[in-house]
Amino acid sequence: MLRISALLPRLARGIMPGPKRPRPTRIGTHRGTFHCDEALACFLLRLLPAYQDAEIVRTRDSQLLLECDVVVDVGGEYDPQKHRYDHHQRSFGESMHSLNVDKPWQTKLSSAGLVYFHFGSQILANRLGLKEEDPIVRVLHDKLYENFVEEIDAIDNGISQWDGEPRYAMTTNVSARNDKAGMTKTKILR
Repeated sequence: MLRISALLPRLARGIMPGPKRPRPTRIGTHRGTFHCDEALACFLLRLLPAYQDAEIVRTRDSQLLLECDVVVDVGGEYDPQKHRYDHHQRSFGESMHSLNVDKPWQTKLSSAGLVYFHFGSQILANRLGLKEEDPIVRVLHDKLYENFVEEIDAIDNGISQWDGEPRYAMTTNVSARNDKAGMTKTKILR
């Protein structure tokens, strides 16, 4: 009898459901070939407390994407209220300037640019321990876009750097470096 009474708590745990664990936050992006814009978008989102432990779901399955908390570079929808940041639909033509007329950049945004537009100031403020309204955050936000993110937006959208005058600064060529190095999202996001 002593043995059975010792087993009962273990049996009960196996049969009775315990408290539900919260589902991990999910960032959805497409499967297949690595693109610099969605890798940067996922990286930027993971810098936010709400997404720091987020699972990256790589799929084109619309049902799986519906279960994601935020979706970048896939899904055919740009809707910041629903946290959908795709730029591939024919009707999409947003730039930093079209979303905020105080910003001069006319380059069509990629998923990285969209995430940076909506969360970049928050990310910088959090990392620097400053308020988003701080002038330092505003200056850094603009400089980082102009000298890094805009290049990724342009390359991903197939925008030539030159048309008489340079359209954007080519400072890193991150996309080409990652392609040559055989980098994958899995390697970068680990």
